[in-house]
Amino acid sequence: MDVGPENVPREYRISRAQVRALVTASVGGAIPVLIPLWVLDDLPLLARTVCSILLVTLLTWLIWSARRCATTADIKALRVRGVLLRRNLAWEDVQEMRIEPNPGALTQSNAPSVVVCAYGRDGRRLLLPYIDDHHVNVEREFATLQAIWFRLRGSDWAPDPAAAVLIGRSDARQSALGCGIGAMFLSIIPVTLIALLPLFVDMPEILSTLAWPWAFLIGPPAVFLLTMFTVYRRSLRRVPPR
Repeated sequence: MDVGPENVPREYRISRAQVRALVTASVGGAIPVLIPLWVLDDLPLLARTVCSILLVTLLTWLIWSARRCATTADIKALRVRGVLLRRNLAWEDVQEMRIEPNPGALTQSNAPSVVVCAYGRDGRRLLLPYIDDHHVNVEREFATLQAIWFRLRGSDWAPDPAAAVLIGRSDARQSALGCGIGAMFLSIIPVTLIALLPLFVDMPEILSTLAWPWAFLIGPPAVFLLTMFTVYRRSLRRVPPR
């Protein structure tokens, strides 16, 4: 894809529909808090007023901050402005751009299924907010951003071998964490069965004591750590050497 000056700057922000949903959720959450606050007679007027002002101020700030959050691609860099932090990644420092599945989609019904990320020389993953399948055509915008990167990174750009190692290790950690969490949740059913065994099977007293509650306290965390360690070690084998 050919890109020119008309392609930058590009800015991606929260959609109006999501802003309206955020406002609705904020109002819906504030009302059940404010009504009891003003109905109770044993609270001083000053305390009610201060708490109400703080709550409204916090919710207003969150909505205002969400509207200011953005991903911007200009002539010099990729710029991400979050609620509290900003991060800039110069085009020549970008080592890789990817479309990745969003882990949050597994637990949140309204979360995007895919997101776009960029990786710098330090191997850190930079999530590009609002470049997802809820806000844009991901494939089209990803192709456009990638073409901008190819053009603006400079003719002398070359992959950084050290960055490739750091990115590989970051991928290994992410994969290990995801597999560990998945295995931990899957272990809950067999751990529950083990904990309930003393109710149906005659067992030595010491085993009955250990089955509950230690099966829950030790089992899932042990599965999480063992799975994460195993997956991480295997993933590291695919990381290129320095």
